[in-house]
Amino acid sequence: MERSWWWKAVLYGVVTVTACLYLIPTVVPEAKQPALIKKYFQKRIQLGLDLQGGLHLVYEVNVDKAVSGKVDRLSTDIEDRLRKDKGITDVNVVREGRDDIVFTFKPPADQAKLDEAILRDYRKSVDLIERKPDTGVVRLRLDPDQVEEVRDYALRQGIETIRGRVDKFGVAEPTIIKKGTDIIVELPGLKSADFERIKSIIGRTAQLEFKMVDDGSEYMRRLAATVPKDSGIEVVPESWTEKDSGKQHEDVYLRSKNRDALKKFFDEQTGALAVPPDHEIGYEENQGRNEAGEATPDKYWRTFYLHKRASLTGEYLSNADQTWDQQTGRPEVSFEFDRQGAAISERMTGDNIGRKMAILLDDKITSAPVIEGRIGARGRITLGSFGDPFQLQQEAKDLVAVLRSGALPAPLRKTFETQVGPTMGRDSVEKAKFSMYVGAAAVILFMLIYYRFSGLIANIAMILNLLFMIAILAAFEASLTLPGIAGLVLTIGMAVDANIIIYERIREELRMGKSPRTAVDSGFARAFWTVFDAHVTNFVAGVVLYSYGSGPIRGFAVTLLVGIITNLFTSYWLSHWMFDALVGRRGAARATLSI
Repeated sequence: MERSWWWKAVLYGVVTVTACLYLIPTVVPEAKQPALIKKYFQKRIQLGLDLQGGLHLVYEVNVDKAVSGKVDRLSTDIEDRLRKDKGITDVNVVREGRDDIVFTFKPPADQAKLDEAILRDYRKSVDLIERKPDTGVVRLRLDPDQVEEVRDYALRQGIETIRGRVDKFGVAEPTIIKKGTDIIVELPGLKSADFERIKSIIGRTAQLEFKMVDDGSEYMRRLAATVPKDSGIEVVPESWTEKDSGKQHEDVYLRSKNRDALKKFFDEQTGALAVPPDHEIGYEENQGRNEAGEATPDKYWRTFYLHKRASLTGEYLSNADQTWDQQTGRPEVSFEFDRQGAAISERMTGDNIGRKMAILLDDKITSAPVIEGRIGARGRITLGSFGDPFQLQQEAKDLVAVLRSGALPAPLRKTFETQVGPTMGRDSVEKAKFSMYVGAAAVILFMLIYYRFSGLIANIAMILNLLFMIAILAAFEASLTLPGIAGLVLTIGMAVDANIIIYERIREELRMGKSPRTAVDSGFARAFWTVFDAHVTNFVAGVVLYSYGSGPIRGFAVTLLVGIITNLFTSYWLSHWMFDALVGRRGAARATLSI
C-alpha cells in the first residue's frame, strides 16, 4: 500500500469534513445546531434579491451640486484667510454660476492683498481668471481637474454614506456599487412595509446649509411693486427690532398657498427684475394664523431673498440628536459643530446680528430666525409647526440617522426602481431546485449506464464538487441568486464533462492493450491539459462577467468561478485517487476495469 495514497485520503477526508461543517448553518435550523457549530461555524449563504425579494434602485448623482458646494467651501476658506492674514473686513464674496468665485474689495486697492502668498495654498484648486485694480474685482475659477476629482469623490462618498444608512436597517448583504456615474443599490430581504421609508432615507441628501437673508433689499421692493393683484400672490411687509441696539429692520416678502405660483412668478422675471446671479429665492412652508394669532388649518408658502453662497454647511457637523421643543413640546433635531464649524458659525453670526439667517435642509428652508447674538457650536432644526406629532418624531429620528451617517456629497435622483416580492422569490427557488434535481438525476443515470462502475466514481466526484462549492459560498457568505443556481446546474454538467474526457482517454489506453493501472495513469496524464485548458477558458469568462456585471450576473459569475476551481479538484485529483484504489495501487493489481 503506497503511503502517498493514505496521505491523500487524510487530506481529502479533512476537506470533506470541513466542507460539511461549513454547510451545516445553511441547511440546519439554528435551534438544532450543535454548540460547536454555533461557536465556530456561523457563516451561511445569503439569498439574493431575486430569491428572497427586496428592492433594486439606481441613483444618478447631481455632480453640479457637489461642485458648487466645493466652490462655496473654497470661497469661505479664502475669505477667512483674507480676514486673518490681511485684516480685510470689507469684501463681498459671491459665487457666480457653478465654478466662479468673485471677490469685490472696498476700497479697490485692497484687491492686491489677495496675493500669491494666499493663492499659493489654493493653486491646485482654483485658477486666477481676472483681476481689475480699478474696480477691486478678482475672479477665481475652479480648476477643471478638480471637477473630475469632485465627481469621483461624490460617487465614492455617496456609496459609503448610503451603506451607513442601510446598515441601520439591518439589511443583510446589501449590494451598493458604482456603475458609470450611477450608484446601484440592492437590498435583499427587505420587508415591503419598509420600502418607502428606506427609499426616503437613502435618497435624502441631508445637506444642511446656512445662508444669510438679504433683508431690506431694493430688489424685493421693486419686484413687489410688479405683482399682479389677481395672481394669488400677496405682498407682505414685515419689520423687527434688534434686541440690543434697538435698530429697526424692514423687509417685504411674497406669499401664496401655491409654491409653484411663486416659483413661476420668479422664473418669468427678466432684465432688471430677474433674480441676480449671486442671489436665489428660498421658500418656507408656514402655518396660517387668524387675527388673534391662533393657528388655522391653512398653510402657505413665503419667500426669502437669499445670498446664493452658503456661509456654513453641515460638513462641519460632529453630532446630532432628537430633542423636544421646551415651549411647544414638539420634536426637533439638535446638532453640534466641530471646532472649525463653530469658529465659522461664531464669525458669521457675529457679523450679522439683527439679520435673518435661513437654515436649509436639502434646499428647503426649515427656519429663518433673526440672529440675536453670536452662535457657537450648537444649533437646532425645527420640523414645522403642524402635522402628526408621532409622524414628526419618526421624521426627526430619521433625520438624526442621516445626519449622523453624514450628508451625501451631492443630491441623488432615482432613475430606476424594481421591487421583488418574497412570493416570487420562493417560487423561483422551488423551480430552480426542481431543475437541479432533474439535471443531476439525468447525469447520474447516464454516467452509470455508459461508464458502469467508473460512472459511480464520476457521480461521487460530482456530488463532492457540489458540496465543496456550496461550502465555499457559505464560508464567504456569498449571496445566492437565481443565476447563481443556474451556475450550480451548469457546473454539474461541467463536472461530468471533465470525467468523460478522462474516461475516453483511459478507454483508448485499454484498447491499446495496456493494463488497467497503466491505462488509468496514462489516461489522467494525457487528459490533464485538455481539461485544464477548458477550465481556464471558462474561468476567464467568469472573471469578465464578475468585473463588468452587477447583481444577479455577478452572482452567476461567483458561482461559476468557485465551481470551476472545485470541479478541477474533484474531477482530476480526487477522481484519480479513487481510481488508484480501484485498480489495485493499494494491493494486487486488477486485471480488468469497469469503464
